[in-house]
Amino acid sequence: MTQAHAVVNGGQFLTSPVSADDVFVREELTDEQRLFGQTAAEFMQREVLPVADRLYQHDWALTRELLRKASELDLLRLEIPAQYGGLGLDLISAAYVGEQIAINPSFGGSLGAHTSIGTLPLVHFGTEEQKARYLPRLSSGELIGAYALTEPQSGSDALAARTTATLAPDGRHYLLNGQKMWITNGGFADLFTIFAKVDGDKFTAFLVERGMGVVSGRDEIKLGLDGSSTTALMLDNVKVPVENVLGPIGHGHKVALNVLNFGRVKLGSRNMSGVKLALSHAVKYAKERRQFGRAIAEFGLIKQKLAGMAVRGFIGDAMSYRALGDVDRAIEAGGHDRADGQRVMKTIEGFAVECSINKIWTSEALAWAVDEGVQVFGGNGYSREFPLERMYRDARITRIYEGTNEINRLRRSSGAGVRRSTVALGRGARLRGSGQTRRHPASRAGRHDVQRSAKGRAGGAGSHRRRHHRDLRGGERDRTRRKNEHAP
Repeated sequence: MTQAHAVVNGGQFLTSPVSADDVFVREELTDEQRLFGQTAAEFMQREVLPVADRLYQHDWALTRELLRKASELDLLRLEIPAQYGGLGLDLISAAYVGEQIAINPSFGGSLGAHTSIGTLPLVHFGTEEQKARYLPRLSSGELIGAYALTEPQSGSDALAARTTATLAPDGRHYLLNGQKMWITNGGFADLFTIFAKVDGDKFTAFLVERGMGVVSGRDEIKLGLDGSSTTALMLDNVKVPVENVLGPIGHGHKVALNVLNFGRVKLGSRNMSGVKLALSHAVKYAKERRQFGRAIAEFGLIKQKLAGMAVRGFIGDAMSYRALGDVDRAIEAGGHDRADGQRVMKTIEGFAVECSINKIWTSEALAWAVDEGVQVFGGNGYSREFPLERMYRDARITRIYEGTNEINRLRRSSGAGVRRSTVALGRGARLRGSGQTRRHPASRAGRHDVQRSAKGRAGGAGSHRRRHHRDLRGGERDRTRRKNEHAP
């Protein structure tokens, strides 16, 4: 960023005005940032889109080859510190590149899983020895990364994981046992960030090489993103050196949740890439498709759909880059060393509300846009020979991954101090935040607040009914008096 701006704190938009000069917009992208975006866009047009059908046939050797080519253009090293073979760039640069890569969501998922959740845990939580050992190979594409958090019995409730890590008798290794699922790049990744419980309750992250004994299941048959590898992982006494523990024992939740925030804050620009592409296809088709003697683009209801897509693209773009700018400026305010993982993580944690809002709104805007795009195409939109059919399928996952929209709504509400909306859900779900595990307000002490609130509402309702009955009786007396006054 080339000019000084006031630093905005996370959630500040809810409590105090922010000057327009302090809101980052796309037009402020630097020439360097635009050049990275152009490089990514040209790479997709030249290298990926012409061979996309092979990706949909699960040619993972081709995916690895494309990732290596992307590395030659520096697209895998944007957020890796310079001392480990990276460029150490800002979130805006990474998000702008991701926006270009997202024109093919399958390959975008493979690359994003590697560069974001597959690499950033090591960048921000790794020891110097771990970073020196793995980051240069991740930045070059020699190693492909993956992130393994979800299990068959623990999806949104990530801390309910059953995978265990037991210290071996030699004291030099942990033995990991369990199963992970829905792992992007699971079929061919080399280095996994895997979460397991030490001594049955200490949720911890580990850096696990495939050669240590990780076994991948078959590729899942999915609704969309069928050009990316998604598998289960089987862990049967996988022998992991103690020096591969990532972060302190028992602090795996900090690794997991903060890295997901990094993914969410950048997800908005990727979702908006899909909105703009859907709009482009819909406009082109509406101008060419003729019914009743004229292009369907001339009909009011079609114009309404196209306008709605354009509006959502504009709003989503603005909110995504505003959040990215706020986070980047907050990181830079304390110094320019993005390799200071603890400070960066503390900063991004402060913007958890913005990360969740962006994730929810842009994913639902994308869902609306591709649905209306199919409608513009009519029957052809339902055909695999036209582009909106695949876009419709690919978009559905965006409301599920990186934390379901329901979980993000809970986090947004609790983060903004709006407890009442979460109580109304009537669940005993646990909310995760700020590195601590909190019980849902309806449990434990919060249950008494709910009971008092319920009594208050009941009392209020009874008072209302009594007032209502008095009003009725009073009204009846008035009517009787007026009737008597007019009696002959």
